[in-house]
Amino acid sequence: MARNVWLPTLLLAVVLGMVESQSDVCEAPHGKDGQAGIAGRDGRPGQKGDRGQPGLSGSKTGLVATKGDEGDRGPTGEPGQIGYKGPQGPPGPPGEQGSRGSKGAMANIADQRRPAFSAINPKLSSNMLVFTNTITNQENPYNIDTGKFTCKEPGYYYFTFQVVSSGDLCLYIVTKRGTKMEKLLGFCDNNSRNQPQMNSGGSVLNLKNSDEVWIETNAQSRKIASTSESSSIFSGFLLFPHQE
Repeated sequence: MARNVWLPTLLLAVVLGMVESQSDVCEAPHGKDGQAGIAGRDGRPGQKGDRGQPGLSGSKTGLVATKGDEGDRGPTGEPGQIGYKGPQGPPGPPGEQGSRGSKGAMANIADQRRPAFSAINPKLSSNMLVFTNTITNQENPYNIDTGKFTCKEPGYYYFTFQVVSSGDLCLYIVTKRGTKMEKLLGFCDNNSRNQPQMNSGGSVLNLKNSDEVWIETNAQSRKIASTSESSSIFSGFLLFPHQE
């Protein structure tokens, strides 16, 4: 039984030895490399990698770069927006006096303005005497509604008044220059007889444009009288205008 087992094994060994001996003698040469194939398509983008570690700081070399040449001037830019207006600066120093001008033409008296008025029949409005009727009102400087003379031609004026009273009476020439009001002159008359009596006064005033003049009394003396035989009157006129 053992003899029959070893026989197939021996035959297999002989066959393998013959095959190995024939392969050493009959092996074919290697073939040549084939041609390169067509390039494949790009692959899909990979995922973003992790951030690397910071690099080492560079070493200082001590070298200093030189300044380059100045470049060409660029084109002019567009104008900017207009800014806010700044505060007004202080006035500058006065300039030098100019040369004297040539002499002007001689004034024509016919062209001179001639404001003048006379008004009568006074009535009391508060403490103001308002003369309600005008005899003369050249260029309308006097207002019968307010009792005021308004200067429209700067210059020197003469004003006068005569007022009839039946008792003690004080009258004042009052001016208003801009916002300043002032009682310039006062004229008082005592009348113990209670008979009609005249109180009068007058003055020359230097007035500017828009100055006002009127007559006032006080609260204690308001005895204004008016009769057919005696009238109260307030008058004023321009003596001469201001010289330019």
